[in-house]
Amino acid sequence: MTIMELGALGELLGAVGVIATLAYLSIQIRQNTRSLDAAQRLALAQTYQMRSDALQNMLVQAASSTIGGIIYKVTQAGYPEDIGALDSLTPEERSRFRQWHIAQQAHWDNMHFQYQQGFLDAEYYRDEFVKRVQRLWPAWQALRLTGGRQSFFDELRRIDALRRQPDEPA
Repeated sequence: MTIMELGALGELLGAVGVIATLAYLSIQIRQNTRSLDAAQRLALAQTYQMRSDALQNMLVQAASSTIGGIIYKVTQAGYPEDIGALDSLTPEERSRFRQWHIAQQAHWDNMHFQYQQGFLDAEYYRDEFVKRVQRLWPAWQALRLTGGRQSFFDELRRIDALRRQPDEPA
């Protein structure tokens, strides 16, 4: 075999090696992408579980504490549909109810942040977040809980404006 033939054979083997390497890397990238997708789905599921656990814990604690009685009292007076029901609370009850709402607001602000970061899907945001904060926003205004993350409060005002628009005829 001449040097030219050996050179051609070397180039052929090199080309086969490059193709084999590219095929191997393609498989590795595909596997890595699947692994990342699975990790992202797991992280999202864990986030939903933590959110669910936190909300459940908040409700259980409320039911078994003095805030439970306050919530019952204000609900019987027409809250949340009637914000005037807050007037049925004593100053101490109103203060406790306000603190409870601060915790609620932090919870929903966290959810808004998670949505902004892509950790909360649009369906949950639309079907849970928007509906819940529409009910809570008037109470937060009445309790003067209107400061915090600007983007969160901008979104609350946007949602409130949508709520105030008359329904369009079908």
